[in-house]
Amino acid sequence: MSNWWFGCFRSGVERPVACVVSPPIILARSWWRWRDLKDLAFALRNLIFEGANFLFENSGLKEKPTMPDTLRPLGNFPPSLWGDRFSSFTLDTQLYMIMQLLKKYSKEVEVLKEEVKDMLVLDHDDVGDGGKSGAEKMVLIDALERLGVSYLFQKEIEELLENMFPKFEKYSHVFHDNLFMLSLHFRVFRQHGYDLSSETFERFTDSNGEFKETISNDVMGMLSLYEATFLKTHGEDILDKAFCFTKAGLESLKPHLSSNLAEQVTHALYQPLQRGIPRVEARHYISVYEKDASRNEKLLRLAKIDFNRVQMLHKEELCHISRWWKEWDLRSHIPHVRDRAMECFFYSTAVCFEPQHSLARLVLTKTMIMISVLDDTYDAYGTYEELKCFTNAVQRWDMNAIDQLPKYMKPIYKALLNVHDEFHLEMAKKEINYSVQYLEEAYKEIVLCYDVETEWLKKGYVQTMEEHLANALVSCTSPLLTTAAFVGMGEIATPEAFQWLQSQPRILMACSTIFRVINDIQSSKTEEGRDHVTTGVECYMKQHGVSKPEAVHELFKIIENAWIDINEGMMRPTMISRDLVIRILNFACLYGVVYKYNDGYTQSECTKDSIIALYEDSIPI
Repeated sequence: MSNWWFGCFRSGVERPVACVVSPPIILARSWWRWRDLKDLAFALRNLIFEGANFLFENSGLKEKPTMPDTLRPLGNFPPSLWGDRFSSFTLDTQLYMIMQLLKKYSKEVEVLKEEVKDMLVLDHDDVGDGGKSGAEKMVLIDALERLGVSYLFQKEIEELLENMFPKFEKYSHVFHDNLFMLSLHFRVFRQHGYDLSSETFERFTDSNGEFKETISNDVMGMLSLYEATFLKTHGEDILDKAFCFTKAGLESLKPHLSSNLAEQVTHALYQPLQRGIPRVEARHYISVYEKDASRNEKLLRLAKIDFNRVQMLHKEELCHISRWWKEWDLRSHIPHVRDRAMECFFYSTAVCFEPQHSLARLVLTKTMIMISVLDDTYDAYGTYEELKCFTNAVQRWDMNAIDQLPKYMKPIYKALLNVHDEFHLEMAKKEINYSVQYLEEAYKEIVLCYDVETEWLKKGYVQTMEEHLANALVSCTSPLLTTAAFVGMGEIATPEAFQWLQSQPRILMACSTIFRVINDIQSSKTEEGRDHVTTGVECYMKQHGVSKPEAVHELFKIIENAWIDINEGMMRPTMISRDLVIRILNFACLYGVVYKYNDGYTQSECTKDSIIALYEDSIPI
């Protein structure tokens, strides 16, 4: 018996087979093998739990004991900020008033839409001959996009840009020395996948290739060029120089600007447009545009009314999610998981806010909640043996597999399968019977990656960065969540689109890289003090023999390189519908914003103001 106990004890640290040696002697001889007291505590934890398992197997009891919470690697996550705050939007007493207001908003939006469409109409000869009309249209397109209403004019905008791009060289002489207008054209064309050459900015450089100081006082031009630099592709050194030049110039100009202009510059330096969350940026820009003396009142009113109209739809969806999460009552069984239903809905809105994508938001939100539960169970609660059982059950994807699971895992597994039954029913109504199976396959793949990390943790193995990323670009959840978004997008997500996702295209892997690496950087600040799989920061430090600040610096270079890969992946032609590909860009923007300074998912105070602005505070009209 003593030999068995010692085998369990050693397996907690070195994981060899049991040794037939006196425990006190070996303990004394091998104390130096433990790196610190945390390793010793880990060994003692396994000793206690394995002993309990041994007693259970020889006791005839029907239910296997679970490890006490005091011996688990608990995350100690902050509680939800919201409670029932968003669960009662559609009370019967409010419903009539809401429907009347929604009807009023929708009617006015339709009227304003037609008026704006007239503004977008372009005589093709105007572009080729005068150029002024083309420049005006580009300003209009940019305003519509920044105000968050371009989705209402998607067809008109695409037709306009398709006509303008081939003629750009012919009409751009009109604003040859206009840094603002040239940068605006570059940015908008590239945002829509048109590869306008960055050589167009050479007219603003001197014989040494440096930007001329004469443009440094052109605030709007500098700001426009700064925003354009975030659309760079690999090898565009001129845009690297432009970024450094404009960033330094805007920082020095900021104290001398008017309050409205200073606000725009400050916001751009903090959050570049190309890497922002579209709905959040639209809410911000509406307030900026309202102060602009050259604003178009019709555009402003359309933006305000449409924001409030879409907000009402989002509130109703949020109410559904809040009630669904509450009725699910999973936290009464598994209080170790983060309660972030509100944040998950916010994230789904970041990816696809448009009203026609309601199903995508609901599928994505529920998937985010589900994967958050799984992630916390693998990362911050489950034991090695429990997680092995759960991994096997997910591979079976069969409710009969629930019998092999510990008691606390059974409601998790049941919820996972039930949610997917719900998705199957929704898609069957739309006669799309192929999509959900791809999401199920993504779940199977991700838990296998979690299982690899569990093995690494058990062995105390520090991976190389190559090993880490090969596994973590899947376990970071980005491929799974993108699959979920595609499921909810309906028939434009064809079987070929899902197969393209499964092929791990470069743009998807770049998005995963941004999420994984920035998450590693921020998680390295919060996971100290409990057992956790090695982060990318620790992997890089060990592999390259550098300090933590040096490792973080190099990892940010990896992130920046991934952003460039995304820019290139957005260029025309794309393998699948751009309406799908843009969701990958939106995911990357979401990850970059939420994890900019810390783990914004766990520390949800970071997104509190944005959530209130998007779902609670309507815009005064």
